[in-house]
Amino acid sequence: MLEKVLPNTMLKAKPNLELRIRTLKRNWSIIYDMLSGKNNSGFGWDEHRQLVVAEDATWNSYINSHKEAAQFKHRSFLYYDQFTAIYAKDRATRKDAQTAADIIEEIDVEDVADTNIHEERNDFHGCEADVSLDDMDRLATQPQPARN
Repeated sequence: MLEKVLPNTMLKAKPNLELRIRTLKRNWSIIYDMLSGKNNSGFGWDEHRQLVVAEDATWNSYINSHKEAAQFKHRSFLYYDQFTAIYAKDRATRKDAQTAADIIEEIDVEDVADTNIHEERNDFHGCEADVSLDDMDRLATQPQPARN
């Protein structure tokens, strides 16, 4: 498509896209460190304006030791949440750190395992797995035969 729009320019899309992704990831990393880093209280994220917010004193102190962050004092960064979902796991420092997606996947796997165990138990005891709550209520109110 680039060749059609700009013939004879010899531009390649892949290097340009890769450079843009690297730049966006670097910028996301700067913001992520401000919001999630140690000893960085005072920073917040404005969802509506899509930018980092803080008191001037907090900004000035941080910018003194992190010059690259100055560009984001009044500049929005669209898609911060999406970049966080993609790259936050790469920034994890603990051995067992997980993203929300990993946790949800783990819960789903556990739910399937629990369901399988319950189905096996029901088959073992000759129980029906598909008993509705209404059926349970009706069965509970019927007189039960005496057991020996």
